Amino acid sequence: MQNPQTTFQYFIFSCFLIPIIFFTDTKQSLAAKNSPHDFTTISTPSGFSISLEIAETLDKRAKGLMFRKSLAADHGMLFIFPETGYWTFWMKNTLIPLDIIWMNESWKILHIESQVPICTKTDDSCPRYYSTQESRYVLEIQAGMAKQLDLSPGQHMSPSFSSSKQSNQPAP
Repeated sequence: MQNPQTTFQYFIFSCFLIPIIFFTDTKQSLAAKNSPHDFTTISTPSGFSISLEIAETLDKRAKGLMFRKSLAADHGMLFIFPETGYWTFWMKNTLIPLDIIWMNESWKILHIESQVPICTKTDDSCPRYYSTQESRYVLEIQAGMAKQLDLSPGQHMSPSFSSSKQSNQPAP
């Protein structure tokens, strides 16, 4: 038989946890419905076009480019978050080195982590990568492409839209 105090503690914990999970799930669902998921490419300041896979849901963002064996030089994954924040990335189960580019709501590059190596550790001790500024979008591209494309903080990327939602998106 459980101690009444322990049962009460579980009850209180559940009362706080369930609303948090519901709120987080609802917020993620709303972000997926209202995010700019219709664009398919993003262009660099020099005009180079990168075909995008979009990671706008919690599940897609969690998986990212894990277990991929290759990534073409003109392809990438764009992580779209429901709000600006300090978004941290790691390379656990990612089989290809990447460049990671953090951008704000106006698509301005805030920070670039270049040549981020794969992590072969089986526990959760892979290094974490992040921007010191709040971002809304994070782009992962093939390692070395940021340097090859001469990308740097302060520059603006330009998303291209494939539907009528273009007018609802923030201007680059």
